Amino acid sequence: MKIDPSGPYCSLQPAVSSTTYTSNDVVASQSSCPESITLHDHEAFGHIRAGHKLQWRSMLRELRRGILNISHKDVYLLFLQSMWQAGPKSEGNEWRRESHLDGDEVVFGLEAVQEMEAVLDGIQDNRTWAYGCGVLIAMAARILSLTDKPKVRDTATGLLKRVRHVIHKWLKEVTGVGERADTEVNVADEAGDGAVERTEQTLLLAILGCSTFDVDDEHIDRVFQSAQDVSLLVECRYTICMTTPPVLGTLPFSLRILYHRDQILAIRLLPRLSARIRALPGGESGIDEGIKSIWHGYKPTGRWDKYGQHNRWYSTRTAAGQGFKSLEVHFNHLGTHFVFTCGQM
Repeated sequence: MKIDPSGPYCSLQPAVSSTTYTSNDVVASQSSCPESITLHDHEAFGHIRAGHKLQWRSMLRELRRGILNISHKDVYLLFLQSMWQAGPKSEGNEWRRESHLDGDEVVFGLEAVQEMEAVLDGIQDNRTWAYGCGVLIAMAARILSLTDKPKVRDTATGLLKRVRHVIHKWLKEVTGVGERADTEVNVADEAGDGAVERTEQTLLLAILGCSTFDVDDEHIDRVFQSAQDVSLLVECRYTICMTTPPVLGTLPFSLRILYHRDQILAIRLLPRLSARIRALPGGESGIDEGIKSIWHGYKPTGRWDKYGQHNRWYSTRTAAGQGFKSLEVHFNHLGTHFVFTCGQM
């Protein structure tokens, strides 16, 4: 992970890239602390990965202390590196690496989820903490993959669903859904002061919404169950398409990482999404509600059929009514776009 070379934590790139330094090394580097952050921030950032066996406990301690702003992009990358780097193998060559043995302890797992719940309580009404929610999502998904304890799995799953609800609420606020009469929500087309920042925030929230489904294959059915889940996935995938810039290099590094993981997730979820739509009418599967959330004039008939030989395209017809005709609609379930018989949305 590469933190911002011009950011406040730029002198602490070694604290992200390695776990071989000590807490004393962090204290000794105080002279390089920039004026934009405090010495407490500098030390807290550096201590997270000081010792590969202590990383999870250091992250939990930091959630509890709250010195670091976990919604800062560089802090987010620091936590991701701690959670995702495999680290040295365990004694006896167990599949859990030494760096992540804490994740299988019942007491630690329950305490970690409880602490994450407390953090979510404090940020759920402030959408500027989007990356903070990203930290909670990644931690819960990682704990879910590390533990085989049913109680820990249940609490981690419950947290992911709760964060998903918060992210969805923020996404509605940013896009103005429910307050607009447009037939399409396209934040990327809006001009004015802060348009780029707002578009990036919308993209971030939509990707984070999808990331609450980004768990190991054996756990996907835990987090991807209801028609509401399908509806939110459809809404977020379409929003991602409409807010992704033509050149991904213009996005911050942290957001590019999320974007590329999301593309893989879309492919992983496609068989389950397709199977659900084939088995259930549109209203019961959730796809109709998802499309209604982004196309307010949509009048469903409830039937969706596979279009062509690939699982990604499905088609339906809208209901005819007074003054308007029925339209044939094709929807790409990887979230790219709608295609109508009369044009493209």
